Amino acid sequence: MAHPCLEAARVAKHDLGKYVSFQLRWLPADAPDSELLDALRADVLQTRRGPSGSESAPELWARLRPGLSPLDPDPDLAAVDAAVAALAAAVPALEAGALDAAAMSALADDARAVARHLAALFKRLRG
Repeated sequence: MAHPCLEAARVAKHDLGKYVSFQLRWLPADAPDSELLDALRADVLQTRRGPSGSESAPELWARLRPGLSPLDPDPDLAAVDAAVAALAAAVPALEAGALDAAAMSALADDARAVARHLAALFKRLRG
């Protein structure tokens, strides 16, 4: 029998985990800061895009997170919560383009952590 949160984990893995670092994965390690900023803006500020508009990673997580709350406390969920909180805190600076290279690198790490932990959670629930 499938875990009751499996579908919520699948949706979170796809809708947030796949797209929160989608542009980042194509950048070389030595990408110019301008390309890193563009990728972060696309991945974090417009994580989900469609005809009705876009959702940022924090907005998307706020919508998806309740479906996974029966799993609390869960280490992967806690890691996603922490990484998304870091992304949310950086949104104003990201929108303004006011992040230095170190801050952009840290933000990219947080975005990748979201993807990694949602994939791990889904894999674990799938069995």
